Amino acid sequence: MGAWGSGIFANDTAADIRGEYREHLEDQVPDEEATRLVIESFGYLLRQDNAAELWVALAAAQSQVGRLDDEVKAAALDVIDQRSGLEEWEEAGPADLAKRVAALQKLRDQLTGPQPARKKLRRRWRHEETELVAGDVLSYTDAEGRMALFRVAGIHRSRVGDMPCLEWLDWTGRSAPGVWRLARLKPIQAPAHPGMPQRPVIYHVFRFRKKDTDWRACGFVHVTRLPNWPANDGGEPNFSAGWRALSLGADHHLDGTEPAGIIPGVNAPLKG
Repeated sequence: MGAWGSGIFANDTAADIRGEYREHLEDQVPDEEATRLVIESFGYLLRQDNAAELWVALAAAQSQVGRLDDEVKAAALDVIDQRSGLEEWEEAGPADLAKRVAALQKLRDQLTGPQPARKKLRRRWRHEETELVAGDVLSYTDAEGRMALFRVAGIHRSRVGDMPCLEWLDWTGRSAPGVWRLARLKPIQAPAHPGMPQRPVIYHVFRFRKKDTDWRACGFVHVTRLPNWPANDGGEPNFSAGWRALSLGADHHLDGTEPAGIIPGVNAPLKG
């Protein structure tokens, strides 16, 4: 489940359930259909006898937006009253168990009390499709003329936009090398972290808001497009940031104050 606290949504599964449910509503999916789709998506919990995870999270998510379904409510109240799904907190100890029970009781009061007014969820702004493609090489040059290079490994496409997947290449200089060498450069290895293996520095770069600057405005320059470069659109990044933050990280790396991939106060390595 990946719990980091006793709150209703303080675990990966519950957060994913709420996130998927809200995405359906943002996409103007009717209430009953949104509920059905979430139950279908997380049906494995029912098959694994983990029904409590599904009903508690879904009921809480529905209640937050004024859309509590009677059947989901009944199912959630049943698992709360039966003290189902508390095994992880029982193993954690009496203090953690007490906190989780208190959170569930608070949710029970919320579900059985007056419900908030129905809320309309607006879909997040979707940033435009990127013109970058796999094999594009971008450079970033700091104020001292030192250059860092990034290679587009693929494009991650999602409902909120297209995010270039950038490999931070293991190279520094003052002018970009030729195509032959660019094609053979490897990504820099990310600093090791407790419990995480060393991995190459790979970024998903995104724009969350219309006013967020794109790569050109942040000082990145298109160097070349490597011919016939294989696209890895489903590649897993280990960092995530906007273009402005990535340029800040490059500045810190080029002047020797931070390893590649570390942007102080802005981003942290992605887990998993």
